[in-house]
Amino acid sequence: MFIRPTNCLFIACLCLSRLSVAGGVSSTDAADVLHLEAAIDQALANNLGLIAARYRPANALDAVVIEQAAFDVELFGSTSRSESVAAASSSTLDSASVPESERRRSRIGVEKRLSSGAKVTLDTGIGRSSSNNNAARNPDYATDVGLSVRQPLWKDAGGTVNLAPIARARVAADQSVFELRTEILDVIAKTEIAYWNVAHARAELALIASSVQLAENLLEENREREKLGLVTPLEVLQAETELVSQQEDVIQAERAIEDTADLLREQMGTHSFLDALEDEIAVRPLPSELSAARALDVIVRDTILSDADAQAQQRALEVQRINKMLAEDATRPDLDLTAGVNYTGRDSDGARAYRDAYQAQGYDWTVGLELRFPWGLREARAGVRQANRNVARETVRLYAIKQQKALAARTAWRAVNAGQQRIAVTRKSLELNQQAFEQARARYGAGLVAYRQVLEAQRDFDRARSKHLSAMIDTLRATVRLSRVDGTILARNGFSWQSMEGLSEAPDLEAHPQGSSILSPDS
Repeated sequence: MFIRPTNCLFIACLCLSRLSVAGGVSSTDAADVLHLEAAIDQALANNLGLIAARYRPANALDAVVIEQAAFDVELFGSTSRSESVAAASSSTLDSASVPESERRRSRIGVEKRLSSGAKVTLDTGIGRSSSNNNAARNPDYATDVGLSVRQPLWKDAGGTVNLAPIARARVAADQSVFELRTEILDVIAKTEIAYWNVAHARAELALIASSVQLAENLLEENREREKLGLVTPLEVLQAETELVSQQEDVIQAERAIEDTADLLREQMGTHSFLDALEDEIAVRPLPSELSAARALDVIVRDTILSDADAQAQQRALEVQRINKMLAEDATRPDLDLTAGVNYTGRDSDGARAYRDAYQAQGYDWTVGLELRFPWGLREARAGVRQANRNVARETVRLYAIKQQKALAARTAWRAVNAGQQRIAVTRKSLELNQQAFEQARARYGAGLVAYRQVLEAQRDFDRARSKHLSAMIDTLRATVRLSRVDGTILARNGFSWQSMEGLSEAPDLEAHPQGSSILSPDS
């Protein structure tokens, strides 16, 4: 039997490829390896989609402040001046002077809306008038200090209705937090899947590279055996054809690595893709073992309880319930109680006029009721019908989300369990095909079988390795998706919602790796 030293190299490559498929130590365990934890940290800090979503909670909190500002004290003031000159008389007998007068008026005050719906106004004013009529007080100052209240008694009455916009804004703010949590969970899941996709692409390339090495060894051996007359030129040609085919697979595998690396870079937000790409990303190999999923009923229960989408939808339902209450209030008539007291003063001196007003030298007061009732209430009643339908719609959506999440949990759970079975089956198939190939290789070296049998055994072995890798990555993806659905993906990657509080704040774009490009008006 013809035995070459290259067979030793082949056995070594075969052993290394088995270690790679099993997730053993590889060259990627160097200091420059990007760990999954670091990739997720970069994604949480720099992912552009997540950065855009981080503005919503801050805006929602400002919306609460805007609604609260409706109860702030409001200052107001006004001033005016007017002159009046009567038309000159056409009668020559009328020698009286033309009546002329001047009036100035200034007013200042404060107004505040109360949670009961009442509007309280405290104001004061001073007026000055003068004329060329010597019979009148000249100048004449008139002052007043007043307090007035308008309290709704039916529509817009009470703290529940008047504080409802603030409550609605707060619920919307909570909703924005849960919507952000959904974005965070999605980013973590997508980053983890993108990370392991790179690892899978690298494992595929290593597998193909070992096949290329094997094909090169077989071609070289066939050429040596041809010189000895042990094989035909056809068998050499078959070996050359197989090598070319494997080399084509290398090109495709290298492209797959670049594509998956770009998707990982996109999730991490570390590159604009407008400039030359950075060095290739080195990642850890696929794990050799994956933990089994928890019981299905536990996963479905945890999914329903912890799902951020469902919690966000619950807040959306609460918003519509508040809108319904406001719509029902709008069907009530406007019935307002008005009351006011006004102290007045009058004198030729402005200071004395104010003194008289503050000493209650003169006063007036009013108490009254005002009623306004739109005929038919068509607009208000239509608003109530819309509000009822909106509540029903959001209720259905909430149930649909819970149903979809339960279905997603069941689907992901089955995928994980099926994947575990696939891994076991493909691992066994890998072992058997390896043995078959080694036997075919040995028999061919002994001249007992044709090269075609070796070639077929090699292809079966390659397919078995590829299927095992596919089973590993598919199960790993399913595990990530299951942890995303049942809410365990945070703890799985060493996070908690407490550690995520900083993400609720508006981001600083200048600190982003692409900050200058993002903020540039020409980008």
